[in-house]
Amino acid sequence: MTRPGSERPETVTDTVVTDRRRLLATVGAGVTTAVAGCSGVSTGGEAAATDRAVDDTDGSPTAATAAQSSLALPSAVTTGGLPDGDVTLRPTGSVTLLNFFATWCAPCKKEMPALRKLREAYDESELHMVSVTPQVETEVVASFWAKHDATWPAVTDSSLRASQRWDATSYPTNLLFDRDGAPAGDVDARTFGGFESAVAPLIEEA
Repeated sequence: MTRPGSERPETVTDTVVTDRRRLLATVGAGVTTAVAGCSGVSTGGEAAATDRAVDDTDGSPTAATAAQSSLALPSAVTTGGLPDGDVTLRPTGSVTLLNFFATWCAPCKKEMPALRKLREAYDESELHMVSVTPQVETEVVASFWAKHDATWPAVTDSSLRASQRWDATSYPTNLLFDRDGAPAGDVDARTFGGFESAVAPLIEEA
């Protein structure tokens, strides 16, 4: 028992209450972050934001650019004429749209009709489209693809190579690249008109 005015010794109960408050604060912050969209993974964005590959290269800019262009991931959907094997994410010579998604993400589901219409509007030689997911259950991805009548490749990024390279920390994230493979910005759109307004100028530049 302590005397009035003296410091009360910390008890096990105090520790539990403190830990509980910290946990609630952490969860609350996470919920707030996820309100605007589906939260993703932490990828160490500062390094990824430079858009320079450091793996599979000798460290030179030329080698880094080549590695970025040649990055390929395994196809998650191989039916309906979609490729069986690795798919190159950002080839040179065509405008590229990379769509980072997850099958459980509500905004991702909402934008699927717009992406399907965008695929129909442009030839594959003009617009290269690939959807990238960290999910490893290919059956789940294939079911999602069939449900939304998707006609472009979906690949599995189980090791988060693409997610880390381009700092895709939430879903959906849509990234555009011009014909030379240079970043052309994020696409903050959920409608066909929004996607087309971002894609069309890049295709017309060629």
